[in-house]
Amino acid sequence: MKKLLFIILVALITPLAMAQPGGNHHNHQQHPNAPYSHHPNTPNPQHPGQMIHTLSLTAEYGELFVVYVDGDIVNKKSASSVLVQNLTPQPHDIYVVLKRPVDKIAMIRYQPNMLVENIFVSYNMMTGRLELKSMQTQFVNPQVQPPHICTFEEVERMYNTLKKESFDDTRLSLAKTMVSNNRMAAHQIKRLAESFSFDSNKLTFLKYAYNHCIDRQNYYECVDVLSFSSDKEDLLRYINN
Repeated sequence: MKKLLFIILVALITPLAMAQPGGNHHNHQQHPNAPYSHHPNTPNPQHPGQMIHTLSLTAEYGELFVVYVDGDIVNKKSASSVLVQNLTPQPHDIYVVLKRPVDKIAMIRYQPNMLVENIFVSYNMMTGRLELKSMQTQFVNPQVQPPHICTFEEVERMYNTLKKESFDDTRLSLAKTMVSNNRMAAHQIKRLAESFSFDSNKLTFLKYAYNHCIDRQNYYECVDVLSFSSDKEDLLRYINN
C-alpha cells in the first residue's frame, strides 16, 4: 500500500518540477518551419538578383513640384529636382504636383526599365498643361545629380540684387554674369530684364541672354518687357536671325 502511494506521489510531483525554471533543459531554438522572427541574430530574408532603380525628375524651366510614388510622398518641401531611389522593378504610380508657377497635377504609370531614368517636368504655358517627358539614359552614375535649373526663389534673389544697383550700366554687367553662370528659362530672363530702367539696356541684355536660354522657342515672351515697338521688332529680328 505504501509503495502504491509513493508511486502516485512521484507521478504528481514530476510535472511540477519540469515546469519550474531550470526544470526543462531543452534548447529553446526556433522551429525551422516557424515564421520569420526579427531576432538580432536572424538575418532578414532578401531577394537576390532583384534590380533596384532610380528615377530622377527635373524641372525643365525651374518649376517647383512635389512627387508621390504609389501614394507616398517623396519630398515634403517643393523642389525643382527630385531623386527617387530604391524603386523595385514592378510598375509604380508617379504623381507630380506642381506648386509654382501654378497648381497642376500629372500622373504617369512608370515601368522601370533602366537602372537610372530621367524625366523632365515641364509646365506648358500655351496649353496650360503639366507635361512629363521621359529622357532615357543608360549607365548613369546615381550619385550624379541632374543639371540644375534656376528655381523661382533663386531668380527672385537675382532680381532683388539687380534692383539694388543704382546705375543700369552696373546692373547690365551683373545681369550678364548671372545668365552666363546659370541655366535659365525665357520667363526667368524676362524677370531679370524687368529690373532695368531703360529700354535700351533691356534690349542689350535680352540679346545677350538669348544664347544662354534653355528654351529659346519661348523667347518671344521677353518682347513684352520692352515699351517701344521699334525695340520689340529689333529683338524679334535678332531671334529670327
